[in-house]
Amino acid sequence: MEERDRNFQQHMSVALRQPLIANQEETECPICFDTIPVGEGVVLRECLHIFCRECLAEHIKASQEPEVQCPYDNGDFQCHDVITNQEIQELLNDEDFQKYLQRSLATAESQEANSFHCQTPNCHGWCIYDDEVNDFDCPVCQQRNCLTCKAIHFPVNCKEYQDDLKRNAANDEAAKKTQEYLEQMLRTKDGMNCPTCGIILVKKDGCDWMKCSMCKTEICWAVRGPRWGPGGPGDTSGGCKCRVNNVRCDPQCKNCH
Repeated sequence: MEERDRNFQQHMSVALRQPLIANQEETECPICFDTIPVGEGVVLRECLHIFCRECLAEHIKASQEPEVQCPYDNGDFQCHDVITNQEIQELLNDEDFQKYLQRSLATAESQEANSFHCQTPNCHGWCIYDDEVNDFDCPVCQQRNCLTCKAIHFPVNCKEYQDDLKRNAANDEAAKKTQEYLEQMLRTKDGMNCPTCGIILVKKDGCDWMKCSMCKTEICWAVRGPRWGPGGPGDTSGGCKCRVNNVRCDPQCKNCH
């Protein structure tokens, strides 16, 4: 008995170092119900459920989630453990694996509230940003994005960029469309003019605090005005006065700090 247990432990130790764990007994695939001969199925690491390779590969290719769950479901129990990236890479060919990676990243981006996609055409780069961040250096195309303008305009600053748009809108179709986009943001209240320098700021997801990328004025988005009074940060004699006497600046305020 001890020798058998020792042999089993040695076998599992070797198996766990392999990209895929093969089944050691003949079994039935719970998806297609075909018999899986010894060594031709896959034992998932996280839950130990066993499937044929073909069914697992098709399940992965059909999944629209950033993390692919085990497909086991017998009506009474549904497994929610995740198939590892190592297993996925081994089950798919190179082309399908690249498609899976791109699809997973796109899904993760769409589900993340504080995400920003690089403005370079056809670039796959994106980031998850903090509220205090106004720039994003894309690691894919190496371009610096302005999160405030939702554009790439460096080395000129936001005011110079927006002034150029106004001057060029009459003769440049791209500048005209961008200018129309910014004006549309103002009309729909997805954008506002900075109360200090006047540049157009486009709302980022997240809380209602933001800092003008041009003049560094701290702004409360909920009231469309400065966060603080004339004395700067901490001065509640003016600004939105959020949480003064434990009262929010606006019923819809999403934490303007």
